Amino acid sequence: MIKIEGISLVRLRHNEHHQYMSDFNALITKHSAAELGIDSEVLEFNTSIGVQETAMRMEMGSSKSKSIEQQDLVRDKTWNAINLKVKATILSPFADEVASAEVIMRIIDNFGDIRNLSYNAESTAMTNLLTTLMQRPNANHLQKVGITSWVAEMKKQNDEFQAAFNERNTEYAGRDNGDVRITRKAIDPIYNRIVDKINASVVLGVAKPTVATFVGEVNEMINYYKTTIAARNGRSKDKENDEKHSTSDAVTIS
Repeated sequence: MIKIEGISLVRLRHNEHHQYMSDFNALITKHSAAELGIDSEVLEFNTSIGVQETAMRMEMGSSKSKSIEQQDLVRDKTWNAINLKVKATILSPFADEVASAEVIMRIIDNFGDIRNLSYNAESTAMTNLLTTLMQRPNANHLQKVGITSWVAEMKKQNDEFQAAFNERNTEYAGRDNGDVRITRKAIDPIYNRIVDKINASVVLGVAKPTVATFVGEVNEMINYYKTTIAARNGRSKDKENDEKHSTSDAVTIS
């Protein structure tokens, strides 16, 4: 009997993730949680999907949600650029630059990778990080690493994000707020436990006959999403190649 295949859940977009989990849950209902041997997990799984659905509706219902998501990506990109620049400067041949980079790196490491936090948590962490980086004793270090203007820009981006986020929250007056990223983190471990439990029953040879049909249908669904992800990655690579060719083919007229 075959097992449920793996799938990279983090590579699914929010709507894809919600649809996948909803379809997976529908298959559980179709084949019976009792027959699949996952009675103890299914209630928690159902509840988590309901929470995600509420968060999804709230995200889709806000006119500012798309803008907020883009602003979040912008500040994440700047954080990553700063992080990489500091790491690169640690390899500098100049001792004073290395020393400054090490000071800044310790500050960044103290806060960790803040990009995967919820919106509110990331905003708070980034604000505290920026406050520390922009303290007077660090001004010379920022200059030596070459990120003074980058840090200032990240502060601007973070301020703009928080302003937009607060504006969006006024649209949710009287409703519970939701963060889709948080709901995904709640669902994924439950999903993984269900998959592990079913696969273990297959390996141990104690799975009921209906499990084979269930696994086959789940794997068909997984293959569909894998194809979707692969196609999207292919389009992204094609776009990158086109941009590279466009740049290399450019002619400068003097």
